Amino acid sequence: MIKFFRKIRQNLLAEKKFSKYLTYAIGEIILVVVGILIALSINNWNIKNQDRKTTKINLLALQREFIENKNILNELMELNTSNIDGATKMIEAFKTGVSDTISEKTLANMAYQTLGKEINFTPNTGVLSEIISSGDLKLIQNQDLKHKLAAFGSWIEKIKRQEEEVLKNRYEILDYIISYGNFKSLYISLGRDMSWETPLDSVNNKALVNSIGQLNRLILFQQRSI
Repeated sequence: MIKFFRKIRQNLLAEKKFSKYLTYAIGEIILVVVGILIALSINNWNIKNQDRKTTKINLLALQREFIENKNILNELMELNTSNIDGATKMIEAFKTGVSDTISEKTLANMAYQTLGKEINFTPNTGVLSEIISSGDLKLIQNQDLKHKLAAFGSWIEKIKRQEEEVLKNRYEILDYIISYGNFKSLYISLGRDMSWETPLDSVNNKALVNSIGQLNRLILFQQRSI
Protein backbone atom coordinates (compact mmCIF):
# COMPACT_ATOMS: atom_id res chain seq x y z
CA MET A 1 0.00 0.00 0.00
CA ILE A 2 2.85 2.37 0.85
CA LYS A 3 4.57 1.56 -2.46
CA PHE A 4 1.27 2.22 -4.27
CA PHE A 5 0.94 5.73 -2.80
CA ARG A 6 4.62 6.43 -3.41
CA LYS A 7 4.23 5.49 -7.09
CA ILE A 8 1.27 7.86 -7.44
CA ARG A 9 3.28 10.69 -5.91
CA GLN A 10 6.22 9.99 -8.21
CA ASN A 11 3.98 9.93 -11.30
CA LEU A 12 2.36 13.23 -10.34
CA LEU A 13 5.76 14.86 -9.81
CA ALA A 14 7.09 13.43 -13.08
CA GLU A 15 4.12 14.88 -14.91
CA LYS A 16 4.76 18.19 -13.15
CA LYS A 17 1.22 18.22 -11.90
CA PHE A 18 2.22 19.95 -8.70
CA SER A 19 -1.23 21.20 -7.74
CA LYS A 20 -2.61 17.71 -8.09
CA TYR A 21 0.33 16.45 -6.03
CA LEU A 22 -0.47 18.93 -3.29
CA THR A 23 -4.09 17.91 -3.39
CA TYR A 24 -3.05 14.29 -3.17
CA ALA A 25 -0.62 15.05 -0.32
CA ILE A 26 -3.33 16.83 1.61
CA GLY A 27 -5.63 13.88 1.05
CA GLU A 28 -2.90 11.51 2.23
CA ILE A 29 -2.36 13.62 5.35
CA ILE A 30 -6.09 13.60 5.99
CA LEU A 31 -6.09 9.82 5.65
CA VAL A 32 -3.22 9.58 8.14
CA VAL A 33 -4.99 11.91 10.56
CA VAL A 34 -8.20 9.93 10.22
CA GLY A 35 -6.21 6.75 10.78
CA ILE A 36 -4.68 8.25 13.95
CA LEU A 37 -8.07 9.36 15.19
CA ILE A 38 -9.51 5.90 14.57
CA ALA A 39 -6.55 4.33 16.36
CA LEU A 40 -6.97 6.75 19.28
CA SER A 41 -10.68 6.05 19.39
CA ILE A 42 -10.06 2.30 19.49
CA ASN A 43 -7.37 2.82 22.12
CA ASN A 44 -9.66 5.03 24.20
CA TRP A 45 -12.41 2.45 23.87
CA ASN A 46 -10.00 -0.25 25.02
CA ILE A 47 -8.92 1.92 27.96
CA LYS A 48 -12.53 2.68 28.90
CA ASN A 49 -13.42 -0.97 28.49
CA GLN A 50 -10.52 -1.95 30.75
CA ASP A 51 -11.53 0.77 33.23
CA ARG A 52 -15.06 -0.62 33.28
CA LYS A 53 -13.73 -4.11 33.94
CA THR A 54 -11.45 -2.80 36.70
CA THR A 55 -14.32 -0.83 38.26
CA LYS A 56 -16.62 -3.87 38.17
CA ILE A 57 -13.97 -6.06 39.84
CA ASN A 58 -13.32 -3.38 42.48
CA LEU A 59 -17.00 -2.82 43.22
CA LEU A 60 -17.65 -6.55 43.62
CA ALA A 61 -14.65 -6.83 45.97
CA LEU A 62 -15.87 -3.77 47.90
CA GLN A 63 -19.33 -5.27 48.19
CA ARG A 64 -17.90 -8.45 49.74
CA GLU A 65 -15.71 -6.40 52.09
CA PHE A 66 -18.56 -4.18 53.26
CA ILE A 67 -20.90 -7.15 53.73
CA GLU A 68 -18.26 -8.62 56.06
CA ASN A 69 -18.00 -5.28 57.88
CA LYS A 70 -21.79 -5.09 58.16
CA ASN A 71 -21.85 -8.55 59.75
CA ILE A 72 -19.13 -7.52 62.20
CA LEU A 73 -21.09 -4.37 63.06
CA ASN A 74 -24.32 -6.32 63.59
CA GLU A 75 -22.56 -8.60 66.08
CA LEU A 76 -21.03 -5.63 67.90
CA MET A 77 -24.39 -3.83 68.00
CA GLU A 78 -25.94 -6.87 69.67
CA LEU A 79 -23.06 -6.97 72.16
CA ASN A 80 -23.38 -3.23 72.80
CA THR A 81 -27.12 -3.62 73.43
CA SER A 82 -26.35 -6.37 75.94
CA ASN A 83 -23.74 -4.17 77.64
CA ILE A 84 -26.22 -1.29 77.93
CA ASP A 85 -28.87 -3.63 79.34
CA GLY A 86 -26.38 -4.95 81.90
CA ALA A 87 -25.30 -1.43 82.90
CA THR A 88 -28.94 -0.42 83.29
CA LYS A 89 -29.55 -3.38 85.63
CA MET A 90 -26.48 -2.49 87.67
CA ILE A 91 -27.65 1.12 87.96
CA GLU A 92 -31.09 -0.05 89.11
CA ALA A 93 -29.36 -2.20 91.76
CA PHE A 94 -28.41 1.05 93.53
CA LYS A 95 -32.07 1.77 94.25
CA THR A 96 -33.17 1.92 97.85
CA GLY A 97 -34.24 -1.50 99.03
CA VAL A 98 -32.52 -3.29 96.15
CA SER A 99 -28.87 -2.81 97.09
CA ASP A 100 -29.44 -4.37 100.53
CA THR A 101 -31.11 -7.53 99.25
CA ILE A 102 -29.32 -8.20 95.97
CA SER A 103 -27.49 -11.53 95.84
CA GLU A 104 -23.89 -12.24 94.84
CA LYS A 105 -25.10 -14.33 91.91
CA THR A 106 -27.26 -11.49 90.59
CA LEU A 107 -24.38 -9.04 90.93
CA ALA A 108 -22.06 -11.48 89.16
CA ASN A 109 -24.47 -11.96 86.25
CA MET A 110 -25.00 -8.22 85.84
CA ALA A 111 -21.27 -7.48 86.02
CA TYR A 112 -20.49 -10.17 83.46
CA GLN A 113 -23.19 -8.95 81.09
CA THR A 114 -21.93 -5.38 81.38
CA LEU A 115 -18.17 -5.91 81.42
CA GLY A 116 -17.52 -9.43 80.16
CA LYS A 117 -16.79 -8.37 76.56
CA GLU A 118 -15.53 -5.09 75.19
CA ILE A 119 -16.57 -3.33 71.98
CA ASN A 120 -13.84 -3.10 69.38
CA PHE A 121 -14.82 -2.41 65.78
CA THR A 122 -11.93 -3.27 63.46
CA PRO A 123 -13.32 -3.23 59.91
CA ASN A 124 -11.74 -4.92 56.92
CA THR A 125 -10.39 -2.14 54.68
CA GLY A 126 -7.83 -3.96 52.51
CA VAL A 127 -9.80 -3.60 49.27
CA LEU A 128 -10.76 0.03 49.90
CA SER A 129 -7.19 0.97 50.85
CA GLU A 130 -5.86 -0.65 47.66
CA ILE A 131 -8.42 1.17 45.50
CA ILE A 132 -7.57 4.54 47.06
CA SER A 133 -3.78 4.03 46.92
CA SER A 134 -3.88 2.85 43.30
CA GLY A 135 -5.99 5.81 42.17
CA ASP A 136 -8.81 3.55 40.96
CA LEU A 137 -11.29 5.44 43.13
CA LYS A 138 -11.56 8.04 40.35
CA LEU A 139 -12.96 5.37 38.00
CA ILE A 140 -16.16 5.06 40.07
CA GLN A 141 -18.76 7.19 38.31
CA ASN A 142 -21.27 7.39 41.17
CA GLN A 143 -20.12 10.59 42.88
CA ASP A 144 -22.07 9.98 46.09
CA LEU A 145 -20.55 6.52 46.48
CA LYS A 146 -17.09 7.87 45.67
CA HIS A 147 -17.36 10.56 48.37
CA LYS A 148 -18.61 8.07 50.97
CA LEU A 149 -15.76 5.68 50.22
CA ALA A 150 -13.24 8.51 50.45
CA ALA A 151 -14.70 9.58 53.82
CA PHE A 152 -14.91 6.06 55.27
CA GLY A 153 -11.56 6.41 57.05
CA SER A 154 -12.71 9.60 58.81
CA TRP A 155 -15.91 7.87 59.89
CA ILE A 156 -13.90 5.00 61.38
CA GLU A 157 -11.75 7.50 63.29
CA LYS A 158 -14.89 9.00 64.86
CA ILE A 159 -16.08 5.54 65.88
CA LYS A 160 -12.66 4.81 67.41
CA ARG A 161 -12.78 7.99 69.50
CA GLN A 162 -16.23 7.04 70.82
CA GLU A 163 -14.97 3.53 71.57
CA GLU A 164 -12.06 4.96 73.54
CA GLU A 165 -14.45 6.93 75.77
CA VAL A 166 -16.57 3.85 76.43
CA LEU A 167 -13.51 1.67 77.09
CA LYS A 168 -12.15 4.28 79.48
CA ASN A 169 -15.34 4.04 81.57
CA ARG A 170 -15.28 0.25 81.35
CA TYR A 171 -11.74 0.06 82.72
CA GLU A 172 -12.61 2.51 85.52
CA ILE A 173 -15.55 0.30 86.57
CA LEU A 174 -13.31 -2.78 86.49
CA ASP A 175 -10.62 -0.98 88.50
CA TYR A 176 -13.17 -0.18 91.19
CA ILE A 177 -14.25 -3.84 91.36
CA ILE A 178 -10.59 -4.86 91.60
CA SER A 179 -10.05 -2.43 94.48
CA TYR A 180 -13.26 -2.92 96.47
CA GLY A 181 -14.94 -6.06 95.17
CA ASN A 182 -14.27 -9.77 95.27
CA PHE A 183 -13.64 -11.27 91.85
CA LYS A 184 -13.29 -14.74 93.35
CA SER A 185 -16.81 -14.51 94.70
CA LEU A 186 -18.10 -13.20 91.37
CA TYR A 187 -16.48 -16.03 89.42
CA ILE A 188 -17.79 -18.65 91.84
CA SER A 189 -21.29 -17.22 91.34
CA LEU A 190 -20.77 -17.61 87.58
CA GLY A 191 -19.99 -21.29 88.07
CA ARG A 192 -16.19 -21.20 87.98
CA ASP A 193 -14.32 -23.75 90.09
CA MET A 194 -12.54 -21.74 92.79
CA SER A 195 -13.06 -23.94 95.83
CA TRP A 196 -9.74 -23.01 97.44
CA GLU A 197 -10.12 -20.86 100.54
CA THR A 198 -8.56 -17.52 101.50
CA PRO A 199 -8.89 -15.26 104.55
CA LEU A 200 -10.66 -12.78 102.27
CA ASP A 201 -13.56 -15.01 101.27
CA SER A 202 -15.85 -13.11 103.63
CA VAL A 203 -15.51 -9.96 101.49
CA ASN A 204 -18.67 -9.58 99.46
CA ASN A 205 -19.56 -7.32 96.52
CA LYS A 206 -22.17 -5.15 98.22
CA ALA A 207 -19.75 -2.22 97.95
CA LEU A 208 -20.24 -2.32 94.17
CA VAL A 209 -23.76 -0.96 94.57
CA ASN A 210 -23.05 1.46 97.43
CA SER A 211 -20.56 3.88 95.86
CA ILE A 212 -21.52 7.18 94.26
CA GLY A 213 -18.33 7.02 92.22
CA GLN A 214 -19.25 3.61 90.79
CA LEU A 215 -22.80 4.75 90.12
CA ASN A 216 -21.45 7.74 88.15
CA ARG A 217 -19.09 5.50 86.17
CA LEU A 218 -21.91 3.13 85.29
CA ILE A 219 -24.16 5.98 84.18
CA LEU A 220 -21.41 7.42 81.97
CA PHE A 221 -20.70 3.97 80.53
CA GLN A 222 -24.39 3.44 79.82
CA GLN A 223 -24.94 6.85 78.23
CA ARG A 224 -21.79 6.77 76.10
CA SER A 225 -22.69 3.31 74.85
CA ILE A 226 -26.10 4.41 73.58
